[in-house]
Amino acid sequence: MSVLLLSCAENRLHTYMVVEKAQGRGTDKFAAKKGEIPLSAQPLKLSMHAPEGDDLENLADDLKLSAASKYHRLPALTILRFDFENRTALPWKIDLSKAYFAEPGGKKYAVVGTKAYAERYTSVAYEHFKYDAMYAIYITRRGADQPKDTFFFDQKKPDAGLALARGEAGFQILPFEFIPAGVDELVFFYPGDGEKMRQVKIRLTTERGQ
Repeated sequence: MSVLLLSCAENRLHTYMVVEKAQGRGTDKFAAKKGEIPLSAQPLKLSMHAPEGDDLENLADDLKLSAASKYHRLPALTILRFDFENRTALPWKIDLSKAYFAEPGGKKYAVVGTKAYAERYTSVAYEHFKYDAMYAIYITRRGADQPKDTFFFDQKKPDAGLALARGEAGFQILPFEFIPAGVDELVFFYPGDGEKMRQVKIRLTTERGQ
């Protein structure tokens, strides 16, 4: 299973995350979509994938984010989307802002927080991707119900964590420190339930596109 991580349009190189063997409780039974890496199977379902630039633009438009400049630019970060769903009777406590990647030598690629993001990306070109909106936690389903007026029931701050209730589902997009193409092997550490951390080994592979 693989997920597109980053690409270089000039020489058509595409770098993918690859998990050679699904790890974690029940993930071998997880019917993942193309480009999706399963992290936990039902009844506590968690997966991640790299959204396309157009997906992020569309989200910004759905959130009615405006910018002083018509020129929009994504920050040079590794941006990943996490989708989650709880089919148990108990709340699922999970804080994805604590997730991070680590090289075997110890270098970490953690989530870039609000303060660091604001200090680094001061250009008006980044204003279309406001931190508290783009990287917030969104609850998009409750049982069989769908939101009526917008695409979500509830919105929580990016670093708030959540207690996902029974029958709820949603997503969170998070900005990690940029992972360069020269990095070959990584371990991804992510919360499972509460404070307990899980891990999965990931290899980066680069291919030339068509």
